[in-house]
Amino acid sequence: MNDSILWKSVADELRESPDSLHECSIDSEDSEDDFGFVLGIQPRPDPKSRHPPPEGIQELWKIFIENIDPLTKVLHVPSLWPAVNKAANNIEVIPRAFEALMFAIYSAAVMSLGDDECKSRLNAPRKTLLSRYIAATKRALARAKFMGSTNLVVLQALALHLLSVRDSYEPRAIWSLTGVAIRIAQGMGLERDGVHLGLAPFETEMRRRIWWQIKTHDFRTGELCGIAKFQDLHTGSDTPKWPTNVDDDQLYPGMPSPATSSKVMTDSVLIALKGELLNFAAARIADFRRQGKAPGAWELHMRDNDTTEVDRLLEEIEETLETKYIRYCDPSRPLHLFTMLMARSSMNIIRLLSHHPRRWANFEQAPMSEQLWVWNVCINLLEQHTMLLTNPQLNAFAWHAPYFQQWHAVIHVLGTLCNGSLAVDYGKAWALISKIYQGTPEMASDMRKPIHVAVGNLCLKAYRKHKAVLEKNKSAVPPPTPGFIVKLNEQRDSIKAKQSQAKTKKAEVSRTLNQASTGDKDVPSGPGITIQGNPPSSIPAHSITHGTDETLLGTQEESFWLTQGLDSSILNNINDMMDFDFDFSPNTDLSLEEPSSHTIDWDQWDTWLAQSNILRPLTPDQGS
Repeated sequence: MNDSILWKSVADELRESPDSLHECSIDSEDSEDDFGFVLGIQPRPDPKSRHPPPEGIQELWKIFIENIDPLTKVLHVPSLWPAVNKAANNIEVIPRAFEALMFAIYSAAVMSLGDDECKSRLNAPRKTLLSRYIAATKRALARAKFMGSTNLVVLQALALHLLSVRDSYEPRAIWSLTGVAIRIAQGMGLERDGVHLGLAPFETEMRRRIWWQIKTHDFRTGELCGIAKFQDLHTGSDTPKWPTNVDDDQLYPGMPSPATSSKVMTDSVLIALKGELLNFAAARIADFRRQGKAPGAWELHMRDNDTTEVDRLLEEIEETLETKYIRYCDPSRPLHLFTMLMARSSMNIIRLLSHHPRRWANFEQAPMSEQLWVWNVCINLLEQHTMLLTNPQLNAFAWHAPYFQQWHAVIHVLGTLCNGSLAVDYGKAWALISKIYQGTPEMASDMRKPIHVAVGNLCLKAYRKHKAVLEKNKSAVPPPTPGFIVKLNEQRDSIKAKQSQAKTKKAEVSRTLNQASTGDKDVPSGPGITIQGNPPSSIPAHSITHGTDETLLGTQEESFWLTQGLDSSILNNINDMMDFDFDFSPNTDLSLEEPSSHTIDWDQWDTWLAQSNILRPLTPDQGS
C-alpha cells in the first residue's frame, strides 16, 4: 500500500484537496506565504528531530485521550488512531497538515500534566517539553500554510494549539489568534451547519464540534480582555447546531444518517452540556437585543423585575440540566464528576451575574438578605472551583481550572472579609482562599499580572482584619499565618526593596549624566558605576558600565537619545529598565499598597482583569 493512502483515507470524509494530502513534511522549502510571523516563530531546522520515538508518541496519544479529548472532542479518536499509529513508525512521510496536528496533540498532552507527572510519564520536565512541542507546532502550522488552508485537519491543529498556549500568552494575543482561527473556520464554511451545505453526517458533526470549541474559546479569551461575554453569540436557522450527545463509537466516516442524541451519559456529555448553556445564553442575548440593550453586559441590565425573570429562566435551565445530565452522572467517574461541577458552577455564575454586587453603591446600602445570598453563591463557586483544582479524582482535568478562575467571586469574598459586616463562617472562606492559592501558585508568584497584584493586596488587607479580630478574642489561639500570606508579604517586601535600589541607581546615573554633559572633569563614581576616562558631552554607551562588564546603557544609539534633549519621562523610563530583574513593574493605577476603602470599584477591577497578562512576555521559542 502506498504510504499516502492512509493519510488520504483520514481526510477523504473531510473533502480535502488531493494536492494537500501529498505535501509530505520532507518538502521543507521556505515560503513567503506561510504567515509564521502570526505565530511568532523563528526559522528552525527540519522538525523531524522534534518527534518523540514511537513509544513516546503512543504515550502522548494516551495522555491526550485521557486528559484533553473528553473536554474538547475536536478529534474523532476511533478514526484517527490508525493514522497516528502509522505516523509513529513513518515520521518521514507524514503530510504537513497531519504533522501539525500531531505536534498540537503532543503539546496539548504535555500542557495537561503537572511537572512531576510529566517527568514520570515522559522522562523530561514539563517546561522543556511544552516549549519544544509548542515551537514545533507553530513551525508545522506555518509549513502547512494555515492562514490560507481549507484543510480541516489544520484547523483542528490550530484549535488544540490555542489550548496549549493560552496560559502562557497574554490574553490579547490569544484573543487575536482565536479570531484568526474563527476566520479560517468561516472560510471553510463552518459558521453554517453542514446540513445546509449538503455535507455527510460525520463531517457535519465534526464541524459542529470544532466550530463551537473555537467559539467558546473566543468567548472566554474576549472576557479576559474586557469584552462582554457572548456579545457576538448569534444563532439563526443556518447556524451550526450544538454538538450531539453521542458516544464516539456511534460516529464513523461514511455513516448514512446523523446519530441520534442519547438520553444517557456519553463520552461527549460535557460538550452537549455546553450546548445547553450556550442555548440559554443565546436566548438571553437575543432578548437583550430586542430590548435595545447591549448584549453580554448581564449584570448591568438587572433590575428587581429583571432578576425575577432571570431567576425563573434559571429554574428552567437548571431543571433541564438536572433531568438530562446531572441525574445520570456517576460521581465515581471523573468525567461525570467534572460535568456535575461544571453544570452547577455555570448556574452559580449566572446567579452571580443576575445579582452582581456592582449594582450596590456600597455594602451598607445593600439589604442584608441580598448580601447573604450573594455571599453564599460566591462561596459555592469557590468550593466548586477548588474541587476542580485539588480533587485527586479530577487530576486529569485540573489543567482546565486556572483559565476559568472565578475572579469576581474571589474579589467579592475578600471584599466582604475586609468589611466584616456579615455574620458568616469566615474560617470556611479563608480555607477556600488558601486552597485557591495552593492550587494556583502563580497567583502569588507571578506579579506581572495586575489582577494578581490587586487580589493579593486585597487578600493581605482582609487577613490583617481577620488577624486583628482573632487577637481581640483572647480565648482563641491565633492559628499560624498561612503560607500564601507569608509568600505575598515576602513578595512585596522584595519588590519594594528592589524598587528602592532601582531609584537610588537611577538617581546616581542621572547625576553622572548631568555632570558629564556639563563637561565636569571631576565626575564621581557611585556604587556600581565606573566612568572610564573623561566623558565627552555625548557619552558612548560602552564608557558607562554597571559593575565590571555589563553595559549600563546598551548601545551607542541609546546613549545618543539619552543626551539629545528627550524629556525626563523618557529618561526615567529607560533608567527604570536598568537592573529590573524582578517580576513586577507597577503601572500608574496599581500599587503594592493595600486598598484603603471598603467599597469595591468594579470598573477598576474590570480594568485589572482585562490587563491580567499584559506585562507577561510570550513563552520563548526554545525549541532548539
